[in-house]
Amino acid sequence: MRSVRDLNLALRTGFFALRTETDAIRAETPLRAPSIAFRSTRAMPQTPTEVTTLLQRLAERLPVILGKNLLGIYAYGSLTQRAFNPKRSDVDCIVVTERDLSDAQFRRLKAWLARESKLNPWIARLQATFLIKNEILTMDSRACLYQFGQLKRSGSDGNPIIWMNVLKSGLVLFGPPPDSFVPEITSDILFQALRREVGYIREEISEKPESEWRDVPSYRIYAVLTLCRILYSFNRRAIVSKQRAAAWSIKHAPQEWHDLIRQALSYDDSIHTANIPLFRIEQFIGFVEAQLNPV
Repeated sequence: MRSVRDLNLALRTGFFALRTETDAIRAETPLRAPSIAFRSTRAMPQTPTEVTTLLQRLAERLPVILGKNLLGIYAYGSLTQRAFNPKRSDVDCIVVTERDLSDAQFRRLKAWLARESKLNPWIARLQATFLIKNEILTMDSRACLYQFGQLKRSGSDGNPIIWMNVLKSGLVLFGPPPDSFVPEITSDILFQALRREVGYIREEISEKPESEWRDVPSYRIYAVLTLCRILYSFNRRAIVSKQRAAAWSIKHAPQEWHDLIRQALSYDDSIHTANIPLFRIEQFIGFVEAQLNPV
């Protein structure tokens, strides 16, 4: 693995690419895993040093904690899409294992994360999903999730969207390139996942009486921007950052949604800004559902 300094440079320059055999031959160096290759494009906002340290620590310690059960660790999301915002972005990672975590591995991992949380405040913003290699696109498969500072056993909905994200712009922290084990993601698999994503948002915004997120301003922003990305992915069969998808939606969606999208894009939780009305989000959900399910 490259040094923390090289990793920090990759994060600052904002472009991540999986190292290929051709790259290794050209450089006259052996192909290794894990390996990070990067080239500079336009710069992204400065990534906090603690985030770089967090990724490095994951790459160093998870192989020790999980041993031969660990296949790979992959960062994705805003961090690798030149859309990272230190004020509100999470650090998204997928950890792929050969089989479900044993109770002993789960305990060791939980204890290590608890210790790290006292040393690095960004652990609280880490969202790490632990998936089994042969079940990464399987509904209701076994999984573990670290989120909001808690590690829990959970189920997975086999979401292909995150893997499209990883394949396009992800960062390999440890293990083989993801295209060596991720199954083909067909248009039908993608469309079904997009419909589920809309359903999750509708449930939180409209249908779940005890929703803890509905009245959280940042969740309403997330809902609008995620709906924009669903529109983009449905039309373009590709995954981009929520901000880029929102800009695309302003150009291509009917004008009645432009103010709503701009309000979501301009939201700043460090200052007082108007909350997005719930009924407008519900209307936007209806619009997106109609696009995904044309009569």
